[in-house]
Amino acid sequence: MKSVNAVISQWIGKREHQEDAYLVRHYPAGTLAVVCDGMGGHQFGNVASQTAVKAFVEAFSEDDEGPVSLRLRDALDAANDAVREVFNQAEAFGGTTLVAAFIGGGVLWWISVGDSPLYLWRHGRLIRLNEDHSLRSVYMQYVKSGSLTFEEALNMGHSLRSAVTGDELVIVDAPMTPYPLLPGDRVLLTSDGSDDLLYTPVLTDTVRNLMEDRSGSLSARVVEACRALNTPYADNVTVISMDWDA
Repeated sequence: MKSVNAVISQWIGKREHQEDAYLVRHYPAGTLAVVCDGMGGHQFGNVASQTAVKAFVEAFSEDDEGPVSLRLRDALDAANDAVREVFNQAEAFGGTTLVAAFIGGGVLWWISVGDSPLYLWRHGRLIRLNEDHSLRSVYMQYVKSGSLTFEEALNMGHSLRSAVTGDELVIVDAPMTPYPLLPGDRVLLTSDGSDDLLYTPVLTDTVRNLMEDRSGSLSARVVEACRALNTPYADNVTVISMDWDA
């Protein structure tokens, strides 16, 4: 089976440390991509993200014949256990978001905890596929009712309702059936450092043009567009782009 072309780009933003981590692994049946965003307000966010990514991919790789949905869930539990172990030993606390996607056989599987988004670009539309486990998703209901503006909801809602910290995983987005892909679909796994560019109430011409441009790396164009915004407190940005052209 032909591997999906997965391309990775990253930028530290205006932060002193890079707390995002990522891995891509190709298998006979498809391609796995994982992005973790260490929780910046906690000690050792980079340790949490690196630990989670490594443990996730190792656990997923142990069983190459089981159902993908179960492999993803087992890998998430292994990542959570690994984060708990490393911080118990360090007598410290850290956490990370996690979004993982597996593409194979014309379908997309995913699992996620936290607010790192999984996007699909299809027929001129940018669609967020996974759930947002931050308070922002709660406040967006007030935006729909007119009680808050979109900008107010963004500023209020960054606290996470679920994350990989070693504690019980209360909220997990893990569909039991895969998402069918169409030729030309583009899948993006990102950390929330891309929100200033991609999380907008109206799709901008900048985003539309870079998504439609297939002359080079989509992930690199997204990161460069984030840099071009010159946001004073720009967060770490990690983007993995995966094109389905079968």
